Amino acid sequence: MAALMTQITGCEELERYKRDAVSALGEGKRIRLARDVSFQEDAALSLEGHRKVHALIKHLLVGHEGRPCPAGDRPIVSPTKFPRKRLR
Repeated sequence: MAALMTQITGCEELERYKRDAVSALGEGKRIRLARDVSFQEDAALSLEGHRKVHALIKHLLVGHEGRPCPAGDRPIVSPTKFPRKRLR
């Protein structure tokens, strides 16, 4: 377990994506609670939050030259060693 923990390094880009996603979702929530918003404004707030979360997920999956981010909270499942049998 200790060997696994030493391999994981911090990723500045990952931290930036996390902060951006949290701030976008929090800002949308604060605006919705502060006043009544129209459907169009609500959709725009939701879209901005979704874009930030999508960027975070994309970085976790393929953010380092097509490889998963090593600083992610959970390890990405590696490909299986043996091909799966096809079901007919």
